Amino acid sequence: MNSSTGLAETSPTGSGSTLRPYLRRKKSSLGETKIAVVGASGVGKSALAVRFLTKRFIGEYDQSNDAKYKCTTNIDGETVAFELLDTRCNNDDNGTRDDVLRWADGFMLVYSVTSRKSFDALTEIQKKIEETKKAGHVPISVVGNKSDLAHIRQVTQDEGSKLATEFGCSFQEVSASEDVVAVTEAFHVLCKEVVEFKRRSRTFLDRVFGLKKS
Repeated sequence: MNSSTGLAETSPTGSGSTLRPYLRRKKSSLGETKIAVVGASGVGKSALAVRFLTKRFIGEYDQSNDAKYKCTTNIDGETVAFELLDTRCNNDDNGTRDDVLRWADGFMLVYSVTSRKSFDALTEIQKKIEETKKAGHVPISVVGNKSDLAHIRQVTQDEGSKLATEFGCSFQEVSASEDVVAVTEAFHVLCKEVVEFKRRSRTFLDRVFGLKKS
């Protein structure tokens, strides 16, 4: 249990093998990147997280608590250490509790292409993130899961792309069950944006404090 957030750390394999390599590798100079996967219940948040971390697909996932994983990934030749929080929904909060929103550096907003309700929920999720973070821009991405279920699709790809444009963020449609490459790319895109955002923020602070010192 992480004492600062109250969020449990879990290994997706149950053996802790995902955590051990993380402890031995050199961390990014920007520290850990913290990403929360949020969205309505049943959209496949856990399936996406586990698919990315282990390359395996789990169709049914009984999740009663938030699950937090530590891992590393390589982005443009740099090893980036990050924490991934797979959120649970509680009373239709879509995983956007205050402790989650304060903890994360970036957010993956997930909906199912087979659920109009889960797609419509993203607008309120994005609004709550910005209000809690008190910032005009927070690194987020919109991800439409279950693209393989085209025969029961309720949300078009154009609608997903349009919403992401309104949010000013990236957009991907993926299938956790069929396309590990697309799932990995979705996480990498968001992780890269968070790293770049932190780098810009640090540069800005360096300039501000540098001017004050001079």
